[in-house]
Amino acid sequence: MNAPHSSFAEDYLKFTRIFSSVRVCEEDSKIRIPEKVLRCVWNDQALKKDKLCTTDAESAEVIFPGYWNFGPGPDFKNATIKIDGKLFEGDLEIHVNSGDWQAHNHSSNPEFDNVVFHVFLWKTGKAPVSSRPADIGPEQLRGGHIFEFELKNFLKKGILQLAEELDLESYPIMNRFNYGLCHEPLARLPFERLEQLFDAAGDARIVTKMGRFHDRVILRGYEQVFYEGLAEAMGYPNNKQSFRYLAEDLPLALIKELLPQRISVELKRLHVSAMLFGFSGLIDFKGLDLTTLPTKDREYFASLQKLWKQYQPRLPASSLNADCWKFSGLRPANYPYRRIAGLASLIVRHLNGGLFADFIATLKKETQMSPQKGYAVKIPKKIYDYFSIGGEDYWNLHYTPGGKLLKKAQNLIGPTRSAEIILNIVLPIGLIYARAQRSPELEATFNKLYQSSKASGDNHLLRFIKYYILGNQKEMTDLLVNDRKRQGLMQIYQDFCAQNGNNCNRCPFPNVVKKYFS
Repeated sequence: MNAPHSSFAEDYLKFTRIFSSVRVCEEDSKIRIPEKVLRCVWNDQALKKDKLCTTDAESAEVIFPGYWNFGPGPDFKNATIKIDGKLFEGDLEIHVNSGDWQAHNHSSNPEFDNVVFHVFLWKTGKAPVSSRPADIGPEQLRGGHIFEFELKNFLKKGILQLAEELDLESYPIMNRFNYGLCHEPLARLPFERLEQLFDAAGDARIVTKMGRFHDRVILRGYEQVFYEGLAEAMGYPNNKQSFRYLAEDLPLALIKELLPQRISVELKRLHVSAMLFGFSGLIDFKGLDLTTLPTKDREYFASLQKLWKQYQPRLPASSLNADCWKFSGLRPANYPYRRIAGLASLIVRHLNGGLFADFIATLKKETQMSPQKGYAVKIPKKIYDYFSIGGEDYWNLHYTPGGKLLKKAQNLIGPTRSAEIILNIVLPIGLIYARAQRSPELEATFNKLYQSSKASGDNHLLRFIKYYILGNQKEMTDLLVNDRKRQGLMQIYQDFCAQNGNNCNRCPFPNVVKKYFS
């Protein structure tokens, strides 16, 4: 590999900054809740559905929330809602404020003629008026009447909490089979140019993530921020926020300070686990009856709870409790119990050197990349598996507290999650460190690590993007051979599709392709 490709390029960021200044977004700049949050809330139906009613107090039951619209017009197409026992079907528009209907001139726009449902967070201004004749009812023409829903009293949680918990990058869900307007100019590009675009955007994604960690590193240091990143990775996606609070409020330095030094590694894991489980609010393990457990298991849980009582007075108050943790929709192998146990094992494994420092030392030892030796050094598999945690303790052999014994021990952190940690946490923080140390060799090593990584699988968002942007054409999707290119495709989506509400008509990306890559 030649030198120009050994560092993380920032060329892609230059034209995204240029085009970001001319984007036209539907949301009013004064609104603090992005409209996309409400679209995600509606898409997921994060509502008190048994209490839902219209602004005219008509009872309502959402049969189908509609298809997320990627083109001009209403936010959702073909929604079906039963109102006062009668089914209505039509398009659905979402706003933060009800008055945005008039502000955006929807009443005079024929594309909104089939809107039957207007959903908003807060009611302001006048009710929307369809451009259809007023004397034609919904039984005769779908767009002849609009039912209004003010969501503020029907949300499962507060809107700010929902906004923080939602993984906005995972939306929209693929539910329409159409291509973006960028597909055609991309399909005409030579494969070499398309690869250059993916690589440039992939580098920009890591540089952008680097910015997320940079100030935190300055304020709290590499080890603490790396620990926070690891914790977030343990919780992704459902418990990311709770794990972040756990690591921020129970700092690594405090754990090390309180931990007795002259005890065995096994006991250190038990002590750290007690601190983490206790601080998380999960220490009672959902009211587990210890008397029903085998002796060894009973002693394990009793020891955790006893140790927590010793540590609790010496720790800051925790804002976490059992209700902060999500179990629904998770595979038992990914339950917070096992992830917390995995985090405890990682902390103990790197007590002497440090979570981040030990990885850097191992990476340097195993790769030894330099301009003299070249930049084509192979990254050994053990680097990608670095954060895997096996073993034979309680949580390797159980999915749940008091659950049945597994036939075979399961990793607390498997190779796939370990590789994802490297992709999402190690690379951006490592790049900060490499540049702070003015070490092109180390940056080249991280770049090679990125190009060799294949951690990101085909989640639903990536499958959607491959269809929407690349038309799911095999000759184009086959170019996504590593995480650098896959992450690049996702960055393109975030910078253009997501920023423009998946509305191709106001997206500058087709022009970017023609101007910079054709």
